[in-house]
Amino acid sequence: FVRADVPPTLLITGDRERELLGRYEENAYFYRMMKVAGHADIQLYELDGYGHGMTEPAFPLLLEFVSEKSKQAQQ
Repeated sequence: FVRADVPPTLLITGDRERELLGRYEENAYFYRMMKVAGHADIQLYELDGYGHGMTEPAFPLLLEFVSEKSKQAQQ
């Protein structure tokens, strides 16, 4: 799955000290490998103070990401 030609990708994790053990690090590694593979449109957010159930602060980030990518696709 690590390659340059995948759709825009958004990764959201909770705080690395409150999230499931290793979850942030897994996402950070995936993010880095995608960058190394040449994927230019990937973002990683770590939500400080939140654990795995961080849906409330994550949903606005997701909606903004989808809205932005939709606008770019229409241009």
